[in-house]
Amino acid sequence: MNRAELPAYLRELQDLIARERKAASGLQVDEMMALTGRKESLLQELLPVVDSLGELTEQERQMADAVYSENLRNAYFFWSALKWVRQSVCFINDQISPASYKGNGCVARARHSGALLSGRA
Repeated sequence: MNRAELPAYLRELQDLIARERKAASGLQVDEMMALTGRKESLLQELLPVVDSLGELTEQERQMADAVYSENLRNAYFFWSALKWVRQSVCFINDQISPASYKGNGCVARARHSGALLSGRA
């Protein structure tokens, strides 16, 4: 790859990032993983070229900044989705009754831990 191909690679990378976000929002995990793999291989091809260039042109810099911000946007989307999944799992596992205590003051463990898991919801 040479400098003349750099804008095309950056556009392709930006397109891959947008398609990756769309697949993630549609919960299409297989497609998202394939796009992520392609994005990683494209980045591996881009890194040596970008490192060998002294300075980027204004157009290349704008495109690189756009790719960076879109990738950051995806990272935030994935982080917030993971946070939502974790909160959902915690909700499923939360107890609906307060803790019980034994005669010696220790917490008595319930047989069913969560409302949805115990069938009481």
